[in-house]
Amino acid sequence: MPEQQTTHIQQSHAARLNAAIDAHMAGRLEEARAVYEAVLEDDPIEPVALHFYGIWLHQAGRHAEALDKLELSSALEPDNAAWHNDLGNVLFALGELDGAAQAYGAALEITPADHMIWNNLGAAHLQQGRRDEAIAAFRRAVEIAPEFLPALLHLGNLFEAAGDKMQASHYQCRAYVLPPMEGKSWEMVGISFYFLGRLEEAAQAYRAWRDSEPDNPIAAHMLAACSQHDVPMRASDRYIESHFDRYAETFEANLLDSLGYRGPGLIAQGVALAAPAAGQCATVDIGCGTGLCGVHLRPCSHHLTGVDLAGKMLQKAAATGYYDQLEKAEISDYLQRHPQSCDLVTAADTMIYFGDLQNVFTAVATALKPGGHFIFTVEVLTPQDAVKEGYCLHASGRYRHGRAYVQSLLQAAGMEVLHQSDEVLREEVRQPVAGMLFVARRR
Repeated sequence: MPEQQTTHIQQSHAARLNAAIDAHMAGRLEEARAVYEAVLEDDPIEPVALHFYGIWLHQAGRHAEALDKLELSSALEPDNAAWHNDLGNVLFALGELDGAAQAYGAALEITPADHMIWNNLGAAHLQQGRRDEAIAAFRRAVEIAPEFLPALLHLGNLFEAAGDKMQASHYQCRAYVLPPMEGKSWEMVGISFYFLGRLEEAAQAYRAWRDSEPDNPIAAHMLAACSQHDVPMRASDRYIESHFDRYAETFEANLLDSLGYRGPGLIAQGVALAAPAAGQCATVDIGCGTGLCGVHLRPCSHHLTGVDLAGKMLQKAAATGYYDQLEKAEISDYLQRHPQSCDLVTAADTMIYFGDLQNVFTAVATALKPGGHFIFTVEVLTPQDAVKEGYCLHASGRYRHGRAYVQSLLQAAGMEVLHQSDEVLREEVRQPVAGMLFVARRR
C-alpha cells in the first residue's frame, strides 16, 4: 500500500490492514474480510478499511452495502483519485452509468493525466449512448498514452460503426502494430505502418515478410517501395499476377466504394476528347483488370480486347459481357505481337506499375495504326518524391511520373500529345491521389 494511505490509518490498524489487503489480493478473501470487519468494529469510519471492505462486499455480491462503504471512504478521502475510480468501476459493473461517469470525473479532477481513467470514462459514456463524449474521452486517453490498446480499439470500433473508414483504419492500424507480433500478418503490419506514415517500420515489416517467404514477389516489391533500396524499373510480372489475383473478389468494391476510384471515368473523358466514330475502333484495354472500363469502350469499339496478367481479374472482366476477347499476357509483349492492329489503346491506372515507360510506350506505338489514339492515366510526382529519371516508386508500391518525362517519351515513340490534364485518381489515407490524364495520337 502507498505510504500516503497509511498516514490516514491509526497506527494500531496499519499493519493489520496492510496484511489484509495483501491477503485480499492473493485471493484469501475470508482472511481479509475478518480483518476489515474487526477494524471497522473498532473504528466505523476508518477509510482504508471501508474502501477495501467495500470492494470485498461487491465481489461477494452484496452490492448495496458495497456502494455505501465505497462512497463513504471516497467522501472521507476526497483527494484519492484511485478510490473514486474504484467506485466508478463498481457503479459501471452494476449498470449505474451516470454515477460511474460522475465518479470517473471526480477522479480525473484529481489526476487529469491518467489515461486509464479517461478510458473508463469513455466506456461509461459509450454505454450511455453519448458517442461524442466517448470519443473525446478515448482520444484523451491515447493523447496521454499513444499505445494504450483498449482506447485505440474503442476508437476504431466507434468510427467503423459510424462509417468513417479512414478514421477507423487509423486507430485500428495503431492498435495492430503494437506488440506482440506473434500470429500477425507481416503484410498487414507493413500496410498498417505505411497507412500511419511510418515508412521505416513498414520496411522492417516487409523485410521480415520477405525473409520468411524469400520467393514472395509482393514482399520483395513492397520492401523496395518502402525502403527505396534496389528499386526495380517496373513491377515484376509475378508481382502483378500475384497481387491482383488475390484481390480479384474485392477489387472493385475497394476501389469504387472505399477509394473513390475515377480511372474508368477519366478514360471515358479521354475517349470523348478523341471522338472516335461509334463502333469503328479495334480497341485494346491494357491492364483491363475486372473490366471497369469496358462500359465506356464498348460504344466506340467493333472489337474490344482486354489484356491483363491476372487470370482471376480476367474472369471478372469476362462476366461483364463488354469484351470480345480477353488475353492473359504481359501488355508490352501482347502489343508488340500485334503491330498496327488497333485504333485505340487505353490504360486506366496501368502505367503506375511501370517506372521506365519507354518500352511500354514503344509497344503501344507499334500496335497502333497511324492516327490511332492512346488514352491513359498516370500518378504524378509530388515535390516530396525522390525522383530518378522522371519517375519514382512510391511507398504505396505504385510508380509516379513527371509530366515532362511522359511527354518526352510519347514524342520519342512517335506519338503527339493532344490533351493532358491534372486529375484526382482516387483517395488514399484521406488524401486525394494526384494524377494526369493523357490523350496521344500515333503520327
